[in-house]
Amino acid sequence: MKRFTIGVLMLVGVMLWAEEDYWGERNSLEGAKKGYETLKALVAQKPDSYEVAWKFARAAYHYAENFVKDKNQRKVIFTEGKESAEKATKLNPNAPEGWYWLGVCLGSWGEANGIMQSLGAVKPIMNAIAKGMAINPNWDNGAFYNLRGRVYHRAPAGISVGDKQKAEADYKQALSLNPNNRTAYRFYAELLLDLGRKEEAATMIEKGLAIPYDASNKVSEDKEIALLQALKKRL
Repeated sequence: MKRFTIGVLMLVGVMLWAEEDYWGERNSLEGAKKGYETLKALVAQKPDSYEVAWKFARAAYHYAENFVKDKNQRKVIFTEGKESAEKATKLNPNAPEGWYWLGVCLGSWGEANGIMQSLGAVKPIMNAIAKGMAINPNWDNGAFYNLRGRVYHRAPAGISVGDKQKAEADYKQALSLNPNNRTAYRFYAELLLDLGRKEEAATMIEKGLAIPYDASNKVSEDKEIALLQALKKRL
């Protein structure tokens, strides 16, 4: 009886956490905002929780990236996400989530604050990626490869780490680990277009569009499909 009671309490605890984080409601403005605000409050209540820290970084990025239009507000929220991810890496430097969301939030924070901040963010982004890949290079079906490939692709060569050959290698690796990653197909197609390899880009676009639709990730899916269709028009 005692063992049963403990099991029920643990299950209730998991259910409560699932409700508190609201990640499953992220596809609407109300749900994304609720997740952001709830986790922001939890960060203050549970300052030593690694899980709360990295999940707030994720929620802040998602909310600002997809729903917040005001430029100043976006800067504030991306800064919050960056700082929470930094905190996560200190609370648990041996777990990949904090390092990944630090890289993502640094990138968005840099873009929101201008070219100089964006260039200055490259080194800490690459450091975060390296730390995360040292723990598990294939974490989350190659998320680190996709992120690093994007940095190699978009950063200028010469004055930064820009290297389109390295970007291509990373995109290929990301797709080998997760052939249903619509974003990776879009990134790779953009790179191929930049390189003038239109036929290969068209193949990547079609493969990206052919992936089965994931309704649980509606915001990201709709965004990526629209971007792939825009690339198709460019051809």
